[in-house]
Amino acid sequence: MLDHFLGKDLPATRYFSQREKIIELFLSKNKNVINEKKIQQVDRVKDISEENLKKNYIVKGIPLVIEGKAKDWKCVKQWSLDWLSENYSKDEVAIFDPLNTENNTINYKVEETTLKDIIESIKLGDTNKYSRFNRILYDHPELIDDFDWKWLYKMRNNISSGKTFQVFIGGKGSQTSLHCATENNLFTQVYGEKHWYLYPPKNDIFLNPPITKSPYFYSKFNPENPDFNKFPSARFLTAFECVLRPGDILFNPPLWWHQVKNLNHSIGVGFRWFNPLNSIKASLAGTLMTLLSTNPPIWTSPNGSKASICFWRRHNKAIFIKKPINGCKDRNPIYLFSRCQNNCYRTRSV
Repeated sequence: MLDHFLGKDLPATRYFSQREKIIELFLSKNKNVINEKKIQQVDRVKDISEENLKKNYIVKGIPLVIEGKAKDWKCVKQWSLDWLSENYSKDEVAIFDPLNTENNTINYKVEETTLKDIIESIKLGDTNKYSRFNRILYDHPELIDDFDWKWLYKMRNNISSGKTFQVFIGGKGSQTSLHCATENNLFTQVYGEKHWYLYPPKNDIFLNPPITKSPYFYSKFNPENPDFNKFPSARFLTAFECVLRPGDILFNPPLWWHQVKNLNHSIGVGFRWFNPLNSIKASLAGTLMTLLSTNPPIWTSPNGSKASICFWRRHNKAIFIKKPINGCKDRNPIYLFSRCQNNCYRTRSV
C-alpha cells in the first residue's frame, strides 16, 4: 500500500526490499515444504436457491459454479461465432490486452477492428484476436433480453452499484493472465468451454503483483506452468480450478485472482457489480488501493482537450484510449468500451 501511494516510478519499488524480506522470512520458516502444484476444485451445484447463493457464497466471498443455470437462456441456445458474424459483422471492436507487456506496467494499446475480422481471425487460429469487454450488449441493448437479467439483478443488494455486462469472444487457446478486480462477477459461459484458475485475496503477497498505481491488479505468476524459482512462495498456494461449459455460471468473488483460458472457441459474459462491504471483507488493502489509485484515478473524467486521454472506466477500472473526445459531456457512472454520440469511448445508458 505504501508503494501504491508513495512510490514515484512505475512500477513502484520504494518498499520492494521490505516485501522481499517478508517473503524470505516466510520461506525460511517453511523450507522443508515440498514444491508441488496444489489444486482444489471450485464447488459445483446443479441447483441452488437465491437465498442460499447470496448467504453462503456471495456474502462470504466463495466461488461457485452453478451447472446449467443458463442452459435455457436464449443466449446459450442461439449465440455462436457464426451467428454473431451473420448479424453483427460490422460492429466496431476495440482489442486490447492490459497484461500484454514486457515490463511491469499496464498495456494501454488498443487495436480497432470489426467483429467480422475478429471472428475470421479466431477461425484461423489467431489467439491474439481476443475481444475482451466487447460492447455488443451496449450497442445492441435488446440483446440483454437474451439473458435472465432479472435474476442477475437480484443477486445485488441495496448498497450495490453498477449493472455492467462484459462480453468476451476468443478462440481456442486465447487467455488472460492472472489478475483480480474489486467487483462481484456472475460469469455466464454462453458458447464453448473456458478453464479458470482462482486464488483467494489472502494470497496477494505470494503472487507479488507489480505496483503500478493502477486499479488493475495483476501477477506474472502462471498457475498453468508455475515457475517456483521466480515465485518461490507460490508453491505454498492452493489453486482453485473449474471448467465452464455452455449454460454454466461461475460466481467469481471480489479480488479473487483468476487466470482464464479458452479451451475452444468461446463466448462468455460477465455481469459485474460493486458492493463495498463485500470488497472490504475480501481485502481492505485491495479496496483502498483501487479507490485511491492514481494511474489513473478512478474519479478522473476526460476534459475534452485534444491532448486528453479518453478512458474506459467501470467503477474501479480505467483503461486509457488515446482518442480525442470532442468535448464530450457524457457523465454516465457506468463505463464500457462504447462510443457515445460525440465519438468518445464512453458507455451509453442501458
